[in-house]
Amino acid sequence: MPPTRHDWLRLLGDLVTQLDSGRVYNRDLDELSVALTAVDVAMNRRIYIRRRTAPRPR
Repeated sequence: MPPTRHDWLRLLGDLVTQLDSGRVYNRDLDELSVALTAVDVAMNRRIYIRRRTAPRPR
């Protein structure tokens, strides 16, 4: 079952904890970095679209 919107904050927090505690292998960091960069790009694209479609103040 894929994570829902309610799961992401906890999952990302768990990832931070694992990274900080060294529970992610160094050999996996480059691949993880690529995935997180893709997340960052998608977030920025979504924020840009949301700003463009938000009602304009009068």
